[in-house]
Amino acid sequence: MSDTNNMSHSIYLLIHLLRYINADDSIQVTNNQYDRTHPIVVAALHLANEVLIGDDGHPDRPNMDKIISKGFRIFPGEMDNYGWLTGCIELSRGIIMFG
Repeated sequence: MSDTNNMSHSIYLLIHLLRYINADDSIQVTNNQYDRTHPIVVAALHLANEVLIGDDGHPDRPNMDKIISKGFRIFPGEMDNYGWLTGCIELSRGIIMFG
């Protein structure tokens, strides 16, 4: 399978995981952030780092647009003079911070 196909599958898996997290009220949210130790959140974080951060370390806008088109807001968390240090995916009860 090509890297492009792997990336496409990863994006759709991330969307599926975000929908699952959004619907599962049993996943803890503390200080507006989803529990980073929950296995489903850990998987989503791994995929977000893989598909939403480009090889150059900058946000991968085309992949972000695919996530945004499914109803999930993505915005910078921490920033410096060079750009994003972390990104945030907004869900119904809080955010998942990646990067």
